[in-house]
Amino acid sequence: MSKINRREFLRQSLLATAGITFFSCEDDPPTEPWDDSPGALQGIGSPTKIVIIGAGLSGLVAGFELKRAGHDITILEARDRVGGRVLTLREPFSDGLIAEAGAARIPYNHDLTLGYADYFGLKIDSFYPDEGLYADYSGGVRTLIPPEEFLEDQPWSGSVLHSEYSKIIGGSDQLPKAFTESLMEEIYLNNPVKSIEQSQHKVIVKVMDNTEFPAKKVLCTVPIPVLKNITFNPPLSPEKIAAISGGYDYAPASRVFIQLNDRFWENEGLNGFANTDWPEEIWHPSWNRGKQKGILLSYLRSNRALENDQLSEINRIGQVLNRWENIFPGIQSHVDVGHSISWMDEKWSRGAWASPTQEQDELVGSYLGDPEGRIHFAGEHISEFHGWMQGALFSGLRAAQEIHNGNDIIV
Repeated sequence: MSKINRREFLRQSLLATAGITFFSCEDDPPTEPWDDSPGALQGIGSPTKIVIIGAGLSGLVAGFELKRAGHDITILEARDRVGGRVLTLREPFSDGLIAEAGAARIPYNHDLTLGYADYFGLKIDSFYPDEGLYADYSGGVRTLIPPEEFLEDQPWSGSVLHSEYSKIIGGSDQLPKAFTESLMEEIYLNNPVKSIEQSQHKVIVKVMDNTEFPAKKVLCTVPIPVLKNITFNPPLSPEKIAAISGGYDYAPASRVFIQLNDRFWENEGLNGFANTDWPEEIWHPSWNRGKQKGILLSYLRSNRALENDQLSEINRIGQVLNRWENIFPGIQSHVDVGHSISWMDEKWSRGAWASPTQEQDELVGSYLGDPEGRIHFAGEHISEFHGWMQGALFSGLRAAQEIHNGNDIIV
């Protein structure tokens, strides 16, 4: 048996976990040349007209692999951009600085995310710096933590270590953009879907201007809270309807970004990262970019995010700066520009990631990925990796293989 390379090992192990079939090195070789992308579809599928709803990572990876397997792909996206909740902000910042509004960290064991980054030649760097002091502000006391101590701790219980997180240099959006390079002709932006009607032989997807897109199969990657905007005929299963009607929670998350005229915190030996008992995480996403200016961001979740969402943007920024005076004294005299984002307020997301209760997961979770006739489903909510790029990629590939193999129940 010949030795398999890292990409092949990752691809086989990930697809096996997802229940996706693949050829091993002991199998007869496929008819077409072997493709070394982490989720290359295997087997011979009948070329099929497929409409994919959503150009987030799950829709993009599915479209990417289905197109290369010979299928006719159309991707409909409600937003004016690709990526979904992978959103790298470049404005209103200057000096080429960027910050992540959405997906940012990649754990070391998210092999599918790292595998595609490697496949597209994207460069990876540590998420957290190994130099400079980290700060913690709890109980009214600021404590400075050396990097060797901080990096061997976890951002939350059950997480991997700080030292085991990485990021994509140049922004997380480099990954969806890489998929998009070969899908430029297939993606239709600013086209929210309003109805999906299926019969025994076809599916008709209608967008808001009443343009119709006929298909043999549909892949729907829309987040659960947004599915209520789409009329399905025939209706979806009772379990999916229950989830859409509020029976499947999504997590609130907000970020406030402050660009500073200079990295004044470095005068005290700080690296710009901190935690508070608000609770919040404070990141310095520009730590590895050799610029004079810098960006600090406040990452809030759950109830703190909801509280933050009730404020105007100027008050969000003001509240953050007042709090940060305890961590970075004098910060208000260095402010250049501020910005904020709330994922609960985002029209086409209505939440940062799927966060069902145990009861919700038991009642409807296992049904969300089931095909409904010619309609298939994907998204981070249909995976074990809620809130991660890994979940979107994993789910998109599972659905793509399902479609490629013709695994559906025709009504």
